[in-house]
Amino acid sequence: MTQAQHNKQIGARFGAAARRYDDHARIQRITAERLADDISRLRLPSRPRILEIGCGTGLLTQALARRLGPADWTITDISPAMLAASQRGPALPGTARYQVLDGEYPEVLAGPYDLICSSLAVQWFTDLNAGLGRLAGLLAPEGHLAVATLADGTFGEWQAAHQAAGLVAATPRYPSHAAIRPAMSNLAGGVHNERLIQNHPDGLHFLKGLKGIGATTPAPGRSPLSAAELRRVLAAFDEQGAMVTYHLAYGMWKKSTQRPAGVFVTGTDTGIGKTLVSAILARAWNADYWKPVQTGVSEEPGDTDTVAQLAQLPPHRLHLPAYVLQAPLSPWAAATLEDTVVDATTIVPPTTRAPLIVEGAGGLYVPIDDTHMMIDLIARLDMPVVLAARSGLGTINHTLLSLEALKRRGIPVLGVVMSGPLSAGNKEAIERFGNVRVLAEIPPLSKVDAAAVDALAQGIPPLEECLAALSDAPAQAD
Repeated sequence: MTQAQHNKQIGARFGAAARRYDDHARIQRITAERLADDISRLRLPSRPRILEIGCGTGLLTQALARRLGPADWTITDISPAMLAASQRGPALPGTARYQVLDGEYPEVLAGPYDLICSSLAVQWFTDLNAGLGRLAGLLAPEGHLAVATLADGTFGEWQAAHQAAGLVAATPRYPSHAAIRPAMSNLAGGVHNERLIQNHPDGLHFLKGLKGIGATTPAPGRSPLSAAELRRVLAAFDEQGAMVTYHLAYGMWKKSTQRPAGVFVTGTDTGIGKTLVSAILARAWNADYWKPVQTGVSEEPGDTDTVAQLAQLPPHRLHLPAYVLQAPLSPWAAATLEDTVVDATTIVPPTTRAPLIVEGAGGLYVPIDDTHMMIDLIARLDMPVVLAARSGLGTINHTLLSLEALKRRGIPVLGVVMSGPLSAGNKEAIERFGNVRVLAEIPPLSKVDAAAVDALAQGIPPLEECLAALSDAPAQAD
């Protein structure tokens, strides 16, 4: 069977299920609502141009319409019957067009789109990352690609029942959430995952549910079970408890037009002086300041106010955090304590005309959410790093470990700023063994104020000089 024939078979089976789809689509409905919630937090223009891939009966379409309001909608599905079912739903606010389309090959569409989205459809792509890359090619500058799909581990119980019966399940193979990455270079974003469990009275109920939504096309090259084989699998499945786990992957990416001019300030540890370093750099480079995730505001003012005072920045040079949390903990721990959801994949840098100083929370391996560390955010923002480090005992080890972690992720390091009693030996060791430049040494200060910051800023090399030195540096071999 050719790929075109396989795709046609998928469309036909979904089309046959169009009228009863919603009666069996509990997981699909939950997923569409959660994806729509993620999308509603994006910064979209008024009346955005939206392309939906694999609309089905319209679960995501209507969830977005309730949250976003008027838009220019292009709604597509590989199945004409599914597309017709979606079109029979409530009228969409704005303008809408409906088109039969194999979403893996969307080149017939002109674009560009401010949002391209899909809920539980792209798992049917032959090459997921290539298909996502083609979709991303239709994005407008600063446009967003947002999808929900199935990940590795889905239907594990059904596969285990086959194994118990001496068989191999014909369910498709899904990628791990970490392996989902559109084949396009100028995208910033990532994937977070979720697990949903659905209990069934028995295996027949599970199969009827799959048939009810049309998701019965076996993986390419696989044949359906015989009646005797199916009875053995159902018996094993029922014995296990007739439960099915869905591993859901939510991908959110933004098309970036260029790498932001500026740096990401991180540290070898928490309490290392990142905020003071950020203020000095902002003053030296006449830069804007942004703290994507702020924690600990229950005990002290946020770092944005501190940097504004120390660097004497006017309000228009400051950008509000994406998340503000009360507890002085990692973002992940604080969010858990406060029953708040933090999602690193929704964090996008502000648009600025000036250079941008971005300050992280804690060190490189501070968790932001269930699946992302601070180093993941740095990589996604695609900015060079200024590493804040202590000058005293232990700094060589801590600093070199941090530099090695950044190197392994391919993240360029603009330089290191050391704070504390001056140590020529430690400075020399970090520069030599870390193959990095120490941009400044901050001695102990009797008073930390705007005057002290201004004086220290005078010794910082110009940003253009630092960036030029970075681009001229030879590549490092792992």
